[in-house]
Amino acid sequence: MKRVITMIAASMAILGLTLGAAAPAMAVAWKSKTDPLFGYEDGDKFGKAYGNYYNDGNVSAMSTSYQYDIQAGGNNVRMETDFYFYEVGAGCTGGGACWVFDVSKQTPESNDAAWIKASRARNLHGKATGTRGGINICEIQAWHPDPCSAHAWPSFSY
Repeated sequence: MKRVITMIAASMAILGLTLGAAAPAMAVAWKSKTDPLFGYEDGDKFGKAYGNYYNDGNVSAMSTSYQYDIQAGGNNVRMETDFYFYEVGAGCTGGGACWVFDVSKQTPESNDAAWIKASRARNLHGKATGTRGGINICEIQAWHPDPCSAHAWPSFSY
C-alpha cells in the first residue's frame, strides 16, 4: 500500500511539474462588456461587441468575441476578424518587415438581444514575429454594403 501511495504521489508531482511548465495564453482584451465597441448605421446603434485576441498554444492566433444585436429581430449581426502577420519580405517595401494581410474570418450571424460568444482562429506563420487582428461588428444587409463598426486592433508578438 505504501508503494502505491508513493507511486501516486510521484505521478502527481511529475504531472504538476509538466502542467506548471506550460505557459498560459496571454489575452489582449479589446473593449469590454461595460465599454463595448458599437456599430452604427445612420447614427443609430445596431450592435455592440468586445473580446480578446491571443496566442493559442503557440499554434494559432485566436479571436474570441461577444456580439450583441441591439436591434434584435431585425437584420442579423456578425463579427469579422482580419488576420495580419508581421513578417520580413513578403512584399514589404525594401525587403524589410511589415504587416501582411492573411485572411478574413466571420462568426455565425445572430439577431439575439444577448451576448453571443464565438471564436475564429488562424495558424501562426513560421516566418512572422507577431500578429494583429482587425476586428469589427457588422450588420448584414441584403441589397447594399454591410455597415460595420470601426476596427479594434489587438496584437501580440510570438
